[in-house]
Amino acid sequence: IEVADATIRDWNNDGWGTITYDKGYEYSSNVGVSSMIDNFIDKEDLRECFNIYGFGKTTGVDLSREVSGSLGFKYPVEVANAAFGQGISTTVIQHLKALTLISNNGKELTPHIVSKIVDPNTGKTTYKREVEETGRLVSQSTIEKMKELMYNVVNSDDPNASGRKYKIEGFDVIGKTGTAQIADNESGGYLKGDNAYVYSFAGMFPKDDPEIIIYAAIKRPNVGTSNMLSTAVTNLMKNIAKY
Repeated sequence: IEVADATIRDWNNDGWGTITYDKGYEYSSNVGVSSMIDNFIDKEDLRECFNIYGFGKTTGVDLSREVSGSLGFKYPVEVANAAFGQGISTTVIQHLKALTLISNNGKELTPHIVSKIVDPNTGKTTYKREVEETGRLVSQSTIEKMKELMYNVVNSDDPNASGRKYKIEGFDVIGKTGTAQIADNESGGYLKGDNAYVYSFAGMFPKDDPEIIIYAAIKRPNVGTSNMLSTAVTNLMKNIAKY
């Protein structure tokens, strides 16, 4: 798709022909989401969504030196890139917080590290964290649609579905893959090369009432491209389920 003076392509470079937006999500189509920005919402709508869901500001997690990230898109090509997550900066904690919208039926949870502190000598709980959640930010029908889309990313029989490597029989995993170019601070563009990417996966299970959310990323893997990530994540999910 041509946006201003730039061409935005999908990861397969050849395109998919005419597909639905649902399939575009399943295929992780940059063109699909850029087309949505071109036809349905504008940059202010996009920025408002990012702001409402907690991007561009700290989450309040109890860790020192948390950064806020940035949402500095302005021009048409920057807006198109921001729609699929490039040209902005975010943190893992922000991603996890935003994903709680889906696991928590449209209400966002504030992330914390410590759930409670128990005195080992007396067995009494000396500190217990309260659950902090927003009001409803997303409708239940939207949540159900997102779960459906994320389910198809992982569990579809379509060979082009981007998350099929994360399927685990009996786990009902839902998720979304990501592939991002890496900024080249010297040239001002992006790093070049077959593996000059950050591969990521955001997933949760079980689908109908998610209890576990995982966000994992690997930068410029030496071998196996994203296979290293999918193997690590599926092993992690299996071990968490046993625990």
